[in-house]
Amino acid sequence: MIEAAIQFPNIDPSAFTIDAFPLFGNMVGPFHLRWYALAYIVGLVLGRRWMVWLIRRDRLWTPGKPPMTPMQADDFLFFATLGVILGGRIGYVLFYKPDMIWKNFAEVFQIWNGGMSFHGGLIGVALAAVWFTREKHVNETQFAALAKKHAVAEPPADSKGEFTRLPEVGWVKKTEAESARQKAKTDTIDLIRLGDLAACAAPLGLFFGRIANFINGELWGRVTDSPIGVVFCNETIMRLNNGYCPAGMTPRFPSQLFEAALEGLALFLIINVMTLRFDSFRRPGLNVGVFLVCYGLFRASLEFVREPDAHMPDALKGFITMGMLLSIPMIILGAWLIRRALTQPKLAAA
Repeated sequence: MIEAAIQFPNIDPSAFTIDAFPLFGNMVGPFHLRWYALAYIVGLVLGRRWMVWLIRRDRLWTPGKPPMTPMQADDFLFFATLGVILGGRIGYVLFYKPDMIWKNFAEVFQIWNGGMSFHGGLIGVALAAVWFTREKHVNETQFAALAKKHAVAEPPADSKGEFTRLPEVGWVKKTEAESARQKAKTDTIDLIRLGDLAACAAPLGLFFGRIANFINGELWGRVTDSPIGVVFCNETIMRLNNGYCPAGMTPRFPSQLFEAALEGLALFLIINVMTLRFDSFRRPGLNVGVFLVCYGLFRASLEFVREPDAHMPDALKGFITMGMLLSIPMIILGAWLIRRALTQPKLAAA
């Protein structure tokens, strides 16, 4: 066996565990928070915070306005999370493990064991964004003006439960507040501009997701005699796989870390330098296009050091991988969006 220059860490896939405990006469648990789930949580939370930070940078939008408010960004995060989880898992099963459906259907729902597809998650988020932008959203300024008409300084003590306190408005009856909220649903959100904003934050999720792939010892690279080769085998992996290591005992490229560097850090820097330094928000669709093209090219190039997919048809094996195949439409769509953004008039600056 070739000696690996990097020793794969013996890290438990659970970030922390709550041991089983008695509750009403029954034992409950144990509960595990796995690194994989934690990476998704951190990526989504940081992505939301970065989007809100950009929304509040008036210089990026004046004389216009951002595609949505910070509160609407929170609403979008909920739907985007559903899109990531459902789309990512369904995509993984359909693109990479279709035999799971008829061999062990229950495993389809075992997300905690790993197995998410970026391309599937991207489709899920895109569908969530389409639905989100088709809905009318609350205009916060209009809502505050309508609610103030019914505001009181202090509600009656005997009916305080019927009121709600709105920041910068005062106490308003819950029924009146809901009526004002419905009347203030006048905002529409532009799908392309929402995509440009989301493209600034998406690489954060990709970075933490790939780090979690490395910690889990999955999605490893091809066999190599390079000094950066890693043997993806340790006591934890053997314990979880009935005494053997799926990646074998030979060094492999740590392709997860390469993907974290390119799809995560490099892509984050490219898009956000475009946004903060070159005002790319003023060319709707440019950020989305660059994201799709760069991710597609990064992913396709890294497939040369990533272990090929085992279930590809024999006619395609050795010629193209599933990651390359799924990246082709991304690159084409991204190139079209870039061309469209650069040939249309640039939005006016202040």
